[in-house]
Amino acid sequence: MSLRTTAPTVCVALAAVLAGCAGDADTGAGEGSPTDGDQVIDQKPSSLAAPGCTVRLTPASLVASVAQTENPAANVADGNLATRWSGRGKGAYVTADLGATQSICGISLGWYNGGVDGRIYDYALSTSTDGRIFSPLVSGKSLPSTSLQPIEFQSVDARYVRLTVNGNTVNDYASVTELQITGSAAPASPFVHPGILVSKEQLDFVKAKIRNGEQPWSKEYQLARGSKPADRSYVAAPVPVVKCSTPGSKQKAIDLGYEQAGCDSIVNDANAAYTQALLWYYSGDAQYAENARGILDAWARTLTAISFDQPRFPDNNSQVYANGHFAAGWAGTNFLRAAEILRYTYSGWTAADTALQENHFRTVYWDLVKDGWTGGQNRTSVMNETALDIAIFTNDLEKYEYVVSQVEHSSKAMIYMPSDGGQPLSPIYQGRPRYTSGTELASIWSNPTRYIAGLEQETCRDLGHTQMGMSSLANMAETLRIQGDPRSAYGDDPEHDENRLRESLELNADYVLQYLDNTRNRVGVEVSPADWMPARGWPCSSFSKNAGGHSAVMGWEIGYNEFRNRRGISMPKTEALIARVRAMSSASTRFGNHIGWETLTHAGAP
Repeated sequence: MSLRTTAPTVCVALAAVLAGCAGDADTGAGEGSPTDGDQVIDQKPSSLAAPGCTVRLTPASLVASVAQTENPAANVADGNLATRWSGRGKGAYVTADLGATQSICGISLGWYNGGVDGRIYDYALSTSTDGRIFSPLVSGKSLPSTSLQPIEFQSVDARYVRLTVNGNTVNDYASVTELQITGSAAPASPFVHPGILVSKEQLDFVKAKIRNGEQPWSKEYQLARGSKPADRSYVAAPVPVVKCSTPGSKQKAIDLGYEQAGCDSIVNDANAAYTQALLWYYSGDAQYAENARGILDAWARTLTAISFDQPRFPDNNSQVYANGHFAAGWAGTNFLRAAEILRYTYSGWTAADTALQENHFRTVYWDLVKDGWTGGQNRTSVMNETALDIAIFTNDLEKYEYVVSQVEHSSKAMIYMPSDGGQPLSPIYQGRPRYTSGTELASIWSNPTRYIAGLEQETCRDLGHTQMGMSSLANMAETLRIQGDPRSAYGDDPEHDENRLRESLELNADYVLQYLDNTRNRVGVEVSPADWMPARGWPCSSFSKNAGGHSAVMGWEIGYNEFRNRRGISMPKTEALIARVRAMSSASTRFGNHIGWETLTHAGAP
């Protein structure tokens, strides 16, 4: 605490004393004695406070513009009406820093010698979220009493509360015995926060590694800082309604007059929000936080819907905007990660921001993603992930249980193990199994030549989509681990002594390694010859020429960190692949769609 002090006024002439100098100072024996109203207090909420205004907010610090050495600013929050802060001069003020933005619903003031000698104070209260710009809250005159006096005002979100005293009817001193601030009672959250993909412990772990210049974190941090989503002048491009057809039906939709809107901007802006939220925490640069907050705010205030089920093509009754699920999943999970970090680490985030975002995710995203999907595991898993994140961000235990019950099964139905029998488990949609026959299952698994341990539902489609789905499984498992919930893909099957996610990471990492061998570590390029396929254990009749793009090399770090670093289980294929990816210098191998910066956030993370 840094206080500027002023020495007590000293009268040097008898004439001055006779003229009443002692009354003009706030240090006389009479004024220094407690009055009948002075007491150690545990003040109950004022009757003027809103219902539920019961949480005593203790300042993290108190700073005065001027203070007597014997009457420092700290005295206004010590719960004792027999002590005071005193400082001479009209306009003297004391500022309480609450440490984070709070919903303030009650303030009570105690005044030294209030009314004892006819003393009435002139005061003003103001608040701020950043400590720089203060907004007037209320001004008035004290009552002739030394007891706590509740102040009437409308609830406000603020981190800083400033009491300015413009003298009193006896002298120019500010003499305040107590500044008591209360906030609205909030039910204890059933969740850990921040707790969507990254925890406070993990954020601090990486921040320390970057500060010490350690690798790979320092390199990854620089890659993130230099990436397009990290542009300090980034401007969001929200649309009122997102309308996205699949790549295969996009031209058909356009030819029939169906516009495409927001398909790239929602995903790009979500990546930018998450990237800049991470950079805010690692660097402490509030500009990143404000940028991320601005992106979130722009979308929440503009977007009203993401089209999916309607309209439909007249010839086959299929959805015109069938990629609405993807847009909601890819963007939603990154928006939620960003909002979670800012909400629990950035003092500029307000209760109004929380209310805006919670309403946005509930009304625009929840119904689209809450039930997952069954036709493609990468779609199912990212929808599950976004729904899980919504439940945690909104502190909704009912939604959380609804999603986790789906994840428990979907994480098994997406990866085959011999314990399943001769075919994979059928996916479940809204409580009912779908694709129950061998033929139907083979179709959604892209017709493998055989089912082998660790085969993922889209391995035979391409490795990019495979990893898009598997990364969401790992993301959800990491989030559930942070929440202390074992019901995830991290969990082993004790009956069969197996772990599907670990098995699938190793199997598919080997396929990606063979692809990179063929392309000489170039990502997203086509194999040569055109009919090339992995030689080791490939269970499919063909191979996607470019392995499905850059997503094939993303999203390996989180699962690897769990199994290899935390549990000490050997994962040689995944380890070899991660070493190659870390050696790549392009940010395009670090983020895309809903996958982003996992070496930075989770390499060696506790």
